[in-house]
Amino acid sequence: MSLNKQGQILQIAAQLLRPLIRLAVREGVGLNEMNELLKRVYIEQAARQLQAEGQKQSDAALSTLTGVHRKDVKRIGAVAPLAQLEGWRKSLLELVQERWSGDVRFINEQGAERPLERRSSLRQAQGGTFDDLIEEVSKGVPTRALLDAWLAQGAVHLDEQGRVCLGDIKRVAGEEFQSLGSTAAIAADRMEAAWENQRPGSRRDNVLFSVRGQGLVAEDLPRLHEMTQQWGRQFGDRLNREVTLAEVRGQAAGGRYRFSFGVQSYAVEISEPSPEAANPASANLNS
Repeated sequence: MSLNKQGQILQIAAQLLRPLIRLAVREGVGLNEMNELLKRVYIEQAARQLQAEGQKQSDAALSTLTGVHRKDVKRIGAVAPLAQLEGWRKSLLELVQERWSGDVRFINEQGAERPLERRSSLRQAQGGTFDDLIEEVSKGVPTRALLDAWLAQGAVHLDEQGRVCLGDIKRVAGEEFQSLGSTAAIAADRMEAAWENQRPGSRRDNVLFSVRGQGLVAEDLPRLHEMTQQWGRQFGDRLNREVTLAEVRGQAAGGRYRFSFGVQSYAVEISEPSPEAANPASANLNS
C-alpha cells in the first residue's frame, strides 16, 4: 500500500474515531479494552477477505494481513465470533415508537403519531389502542406496568382525555446509549454502502447523498436545522410506513435483507474556514 493511500485511510479512521473515543473516555473505557476490540475486528475482517478470495484462513495468514501477533490470533479465534458478542438490540421503547409512527392504525391523517386509547377505557376506542400497539411489539409485557414506568420517565404522557401520547424518548433515562447505538449503526451502514458502491461490478443501488456548507454565520443555522427537521421527518415517516409494510411481507416470505435510512443535521464552530468556503460556487452536494 502506498504511503499516500495509507495516510488517507488513517485520516478517515481518525474522523470516525474521535466522537467514539470521546464517549469511551467519558465512560471509562480504556485503551486496553479498545485495543482488544480492534484486534478482534481486524481478525474478523481479514477472515472475511480471505474467504471472499477463496484462500485458507490460517493463523499465519490472518497475522500477516492484520499485524496482530499470531498468539493473539489463535487466542481470539478460540472465543465466540464478534457478531455474537455485539448483542446490540433496539429497546422496547424504540420498537414501539417505530411501530407507532409507521403503522396506519396508530397515526392521524397528517401521518403523525396519534393519541391512543387504552383498551380498558369505557369509551369506544377508534382504531388501534395502546394495548394493541404494545402486544404487537412484545407479547407478554404487562401493559399497565409498562405505561406507569414510561409515564414516570416522560416517554409518554396522557392528554386531557386520558389517551396515551408519545413523548420525547431521547430524554428518557437509559435511552442515551440506545440512541448512540442506533446512530452508530446508521453511520456504519453509510460506510458499508460507500464500500459496496465502489466494489467492482457493483450495481451502485445504495443511495449516498449529503450537503456540506462552510463559512456560515450562526444566524443561518436555526433555519437549516428546522428545514432538515421538517422535511426529514415528513419523508422519514412516509418511508417508515413503507418499511413497516415491507417487513410484514418479508416475515411471511422469509426475507433476509436489511435496509436503513437516516437523516442528520450538524453544525459546529470551526477555527477558520477551509479554502472551499471562499468559493461559494464550488460543489457542496455529494452523492
